[in-house]
Formats: sequence, structure tokens, C-alpha cells
Amino acid sequence: MKASTQGFFALGAASAIWGGMYVASDALMRTMPPLVVLECREGISALILLVIAGRGHQLHIERQDYLPMFGVGIIGFSISIGFQFYGTHAAGAALGSLVTASSPILIAVLGAVLLKEHVPIRRWLAIGLAFVGVIVIVGTPAPGKETTLGVALLLVAAVSWSLYTIGSTSLLTRYSALTVVTLACTVGAITSLPFATLAFLDARHPLPLDAAGWGEVLYISVIGMALAFFLWVWGFKHVSASRGGVLLLFQPLVGIILGTLLLGERISIGTLLGAVFVCIGVTLAVLEPKPPLALEPSP
Repeated sequence: MKASTQGFFALGAASAIWGGMYVASDALMRTMPPLVVLECREGISALILLVIAGRGHQLHIERQDYLPMFGVGIIGFSISIGFQFYGTHAAGAALGSLVTASSPILIAVLGAVLLKEHVPIRRWLAIGLAFVGVIVIVGTPAPGKETTLGVALLLVAAVSWSLYTIGSTSLLTRYSALTVVTLACTVGAITSLPFATLAFLDARHPLPLDAAGWGEVLYISVIGMALAFFLWVWGFKHVSASRGGVLLLFQPLVGIILGTLLLGERISIGTLLGAVFVCIGVTLAVLEPKPPLALEPSP
């Protein structure tokens, strides 16, 4: 299997895992403060990754990369995920998934500007088609008093996530995916800890109330953070930013599928149509046209 194909599978798997994150995170944030949920997710994941990377002697980086790695950790973990949690909590999961779906467009733009990637018109159109599919799937969420604040927070999260993706892609030219994810996650856990501590002390129920809640914590930390972030970063070691980022659009699609299978939700004609748009758009964005065959010179 080609390295690029493996990269796409890794990115698709990460997006699918995150598609189920809304259910687990939303359930936890009904009783726990979002910052405590964030710290549980980052802290447990960081401990696991540190053990794995330490045993593989993959924690060393050059001094000139200390600041970039620190920035990637704060932007990708503390800021992006923190704002996403609070934004989703304020605006709702539907609007949260819609705004989050704008990240592939931002990733493609930043990839073209910062990494000098060539993004053909065909790929822009494919990304646009997939984004329209997400809009059709999500529909028009009902307005609320906190919707404006939620959208603003989610936009910050989307921009931060795009910057994290581009920044980690640059670091992957010198370090393994495990090194980048482990150190960035550790930075995120450390920088989020003071704010999570304040939220913990101010909360009535700062920790999960039952075994199901702790199971959700393990899911969002071990699978949704440690595994999914590794797959996401590793995938971009083999795939360009503009091609790989579009796979993030599978998140709301997976969320709809899980909602149907696990919660018994009904699928409308609009949802099916949106799913078709997403699949076609992602496929067109991922596929590269074959170069024309060179004609052999006549004798």
C-alpha cells in the first residue's frame, strides 16, 4: 500500500473517531465543567504518550524547535480544543460541527500561503462541494441567546486547529509523529491545568458521577486524543495539507451515522443528499489526476 494511501486511511480514521467525540463530550459537559473535561482528556493522554514515546527514546528535540513545539501545543491543544468545547457547549453540537467543518478550507488556504502548496482549482471546488454537503446535513440550527458567542468561540477553534495542522506538518519534516503529538499534548495539559483547577474547585460535580462517565473520559482521552491525534499528525507526514485536511469533513457525517445506529435517530432525504455531496467532494479532493502518458518518439 502506498504511503499516501496509508496517510489518507489514518486521517479518515482520526476524523471518524472525532465524529463520535461530540456525543461523549456533550454527555460529560452536562455535569462537568468543560475545562475539567479538557484537562482529563489531555492529562490522561499525555501520560500514556509520554510512557510510549519515552520507551522508544522519541522525546528529544533540538533547542531551536522548543518554541515551535510549545506554540503547537498551546494552539492545537489548549486553545483549539478548549474553545471548541466552550463553543459547542454554547452554540450546540449541530452548529459546532458546522463551524468545525470550515477547518479544511482554512487548512488549504494556510497550506498555500505558509507551505507554498499548489492547490488546483479542481480541489477548491471539491472542498466547496463537500462543505455544502455538511451544510445540508447539519441544516439551519435554531438560534439561541448564546449562539453568537458560541460561533465566535468555534471560529477561534477552527483557526487554531488549522494553524496547529500546518505547524505540526512543518515539525514532521524533522521528527516522528509520536514525538510531535506527545510533546504538544504535554504542553497542552500543563498550560490548561491552572484554568482547569479553578474550574474544578468552583464546580459542584467536577468529576464523572458513574462508571459510564469514566468510560466516556477514557474514550475521549485514549481513543479520541492519544490515538486520533497520532493518526492525524502521522497522516500529514504522507499527505499534503490541502488534500488531507478535507477528510475532516467526515466528522459530521460519522456523527449522523452514530446517532442513527446508537440513538435511533431518523435519516432524512436531505441528510442522505448531504452525505452524497460530502463523499463526492472528499473523493474529488483526495484523488490526483493521472499525468498524461508521454508519447514515445518515432524512430
